[in-house]
Amino acid sequence: MNEQDARRRLVQLREQIEHHRRLYYGDAAPEISDHEYDALERELADLEAQFPQLAAADSPSVQVGADRDERFPSAPHSRPMLSLQNSYDLQEVVAFDTRVRKDLVGEADLVYTVEPKMDGVALAVRYREGRLTAALTRGDGRHGDVITANAATFRQIPEQLGAGWQDALPAGVTAFEARGEAYLALSRFEALNGEREDEGLEPLANPRNATAGTLKTLDPEEVRRRGLSVVFYQLFAMDADDRWDETGDAVTHQDELASITALGLPVNPELAVVRDEAGVEAALADLEARRHQFDYQIDGAVIKLDRSDLQRRLGATAKAPRWGLAFKFEAEEAATLLREITLQVGRTGVITPVAELEPVALAGTTVSRATLHNWEELERKDIRPGDQVVVAKGGDIIPKVLRSLPEHRDGSQAPLPEPECCPVCEHPVGRLDDAVALRCSNPSCPAVLAGRLRHFAGRQACDIDGLGGRWIDLFLEQGWVRGIADLFRLERSSLVVLPGWGEKSADRLLRGLADVPQRPWAAKIFALGIPQVGITTATTLAREYGNLEALSRATAEELADLPDIGPIVGKAMVAWFAHADTRALLDELAEVGYFLEVEAQPALEVLPTGENPFMGKTFVITGTMETMNRDVAKDRITRLGGKVSGSVSKKTHALVAGAKAGSKLTKAESLGIAVWSEEEFRRLLAESGVDLEL
Repeated sequence: MNEQDARRRLVQLREQIEHHRRLYYGDAAPEISDHEYDALERELADLEAQFPQLAAADSPSVQVGADRDERFPSAPHSRPMLSLQNSYDLQEVVAFDTRVRKDLVGEADLVYTVEPKMDGVALAVRYREGRLTAALTRGDGRHGDVITANAATFRQIPEQLGAGWQDALPAGVTAFEARGEAYLALSRFEALNGEREDEGLEPLANPRNATAGTLKTLDPEEVRRRGLSVVFYQLFAMDADDRWDETGDAVTHQDELASITALGLPVNPELAVVRDEAGVEAALADLEARRHQFDYQIDGAVIKLDRSDLQRRLGATAKAPRWGLAFKFEAEEAATLLREITLQVGRTGVITPVAELEPVALAGTTVSRATLHNWEELERKDIRPGDQVVVAKGGDIIPKVLRSLPEHRDGSQAPLPEPECCPVCEHPVGRLDDAVALRCSNPSCPAVLAGRLRHFAGRQACDIDGLGGRWIDLFLEQGWVRGIADLFRLERSSLVVLPGWGEKSADRLLRGLADVPQRPWAAKIFALGIPQVGITTATTLAREYGNLEALSRATAEELADLPDIGPIVGKAMVAWFAHADTRALLDELAEVGYFLEVEAQPALEVLPTGENPFMGKTFVITGTMETMNRDVAKDRITRLGGKVSGSVSKKTHALVAGAKAGSKLTKAESLGIAVWSEEEFRRLLAESGVDLEL
């Protein structure tokens, strides 16, 4: 591969990885398995190593995926909250052991621990004088979202520790942080989906996504009702200034878990202690054999060096500690019959082929359906109705047809042709630009409308109490709803006589609809279903544009300058707002009172300032910041009344340039834009009255 091809592929990989990170961390709705995602990251790292001149300081290869949610306040982690390096090959486990022994030459008697890698969401809780003071998500590894009220609803996280908790800590230590994994037990997951089915609501997709979404719920009582669980695996002592005190660290990981237990917090009892690579492999094999016996989802095992002092000697890279490794189990596979391929139409009109399978036991559940993605995928894998196929569950979550077994064909199997018409409304189908996906061209297609209504009523969108998927289908069947705005025209007299309804159900739905206009502006933007706009992007838009008129007039260039948006999403948004169907939708929603003249959005705390060179100006940050996290820098600029853009333009007031600044620095210099060093940036912040350590 030459440099030009490498540059083109690097752009594609970085965009794909950022897209999948937004889905995984921001929307809790991944499209691909962990294995497929990790393959993208590895290809990126390999290409950057092969062409170091094309490496970038803000590349996903050196940035931890972030689950930041601007609806919650942010706080810094005093120690980075990193992710472990992933491995799928036992030879990499051998290489890990070899590297550890090489780096710790002279330390002959090494001990490792092996424990289940729970497929949940990282959570940190802080206690002072025995009382819960804060709970944080991983965030970007440097800063996390503060979700204390939600964490306090966990049965295993007491607001006040029991008597004798001091005995679990070194003498004089009165404050600590415990880090662990929040998860939804499989039994609780099944019970919740049973309840949701009874209420006519869409089922939760899988335990991990349900956990992530629940932790970011604004109603702590709903978090309590969901019944999440947690186990802890790491413990730090803290000093009076809330900074980590390494003299309080446990001697070994085993001691660490014992101290956590003595504090009255839960740990996972599944822990193997081994002394060499052979012992690690045996422990991995044992866990994999028993993986479906647990009441929680696991996707692998965590291997750690046991001694804390040796962990500190090995240290960490920018993304992961060097003393640990996450070994991912291979997805289980099974062969079964592909009975037929049905066509599913989503809320954006995309037509997806779906494999209807002879039910087969796989990864602890029975699989009878799996997405086939698109016709390009069908052709590439040569999958046909009537085939024997091999099925796996990516990350033990997403059913997937891996390949067909053509040797079992009897001649009756034929490729599925692309449809010319929508399977639901029979309107013509086509592709947008060079996209792979086929789409229904009818915006009034019942399947498209049903998907849009479900999205509109969803918890992160309008959160309409009493409007589940079953009732949406019923309203469509009755002909009462032909568009989103028709929801607000439903009449009580018609609702109360519906089968399974009554006065309470009708009043509940009408109250939920009446509350919609007061929903946060970000939620209302997300509810519109704008292509490629998730809740995180919607929050960014809500802060920048105070009402519909301002948002709909935004140009592609203005949108591209906003964090987490960029030129592709910006152009897609402008095209969406310009479409006649969109204008009709927005006019109808305006008629029923959906939009407010000034929309409700979280207030941004502006810092008290002295001389302020930031107010009303636009800045770009590039390169590696050595003394300040990039998110901290963005936060300080924003709270001083400035704006941070992702690209340099004539509107840029100044470029804050760290190490390895690259092309943005070159462009700023060519446009005559002021360039501030990190030292100068910190000085100007200090002169503005900002606490740099806040």
